[in-house]
Amino acid sequence: MNWIVFVEWSARLILLCLVGLSVWSISIILDRRKFFKDWDLLETVDSLSKRMEDGEKFNLSHNEAISDPRLTYLIKVEGASADKLDHYFTAFINEGQKSWKKGLSVLGSLGSTTPFIGLLGTILGIIVSFGELSKGSVDMKGVMFSLAEALILTAVGLAVAIPAVIAFNIFNKKVVTMIKDIESIKELKKTI
Repeated sequence: MNWIVFVEWSARLILLCLVGLSVWSISIILDRRKFFKDWDLLETVDSLSKRMEDGEKFNLSHNEAISDPRLTYLIKVEGASADKLDHYFTAFINEGQKSWKKGLSVLGSLGSTTPFIGLLGTILGIIVSFGELSKGSVDMKGVMFSLAEALILTAVGLAVAIPAVIAFNIFNKKVVTMIKDIESIKELKKTI
């Protein structure tokens, strides 16, 4: 019956793995939250777009800073052809997406895989319970405890997955909104 001990420790190792994945997920969520809070483009784009539509020239004041100096430069570019502006803004978006989407693929992966990791731990825990039952000399309290321990793994897997999926959707939507806003600035800039 050494295999029961191996399976039992495997389930506990899965629990440790899920706790580690939870810490990783939380660190990514906090990093992305800080990044998007510090990157004030979303608020600045609305005022810039309105001023562009009104035909106002761009003189960004000190209190109207965009945290990425390359975008500030693109907004201030004068006399560039439409093709050059397209090229500049497209290059900015393509390069920016690397930092904007940092960690989002990990959050998506954690959101889709951790429930299955928790389920694997639950199955291993149930196997341990049935192994204990097969011995015949085990009290029911011990079996119920091992079943409860097994179900905790599914709960932990879901506890890791749910915030990861929610954060992935929120941050991914912010990236899409940023790209659309930057492209709208590009289109407005072409008309000036």
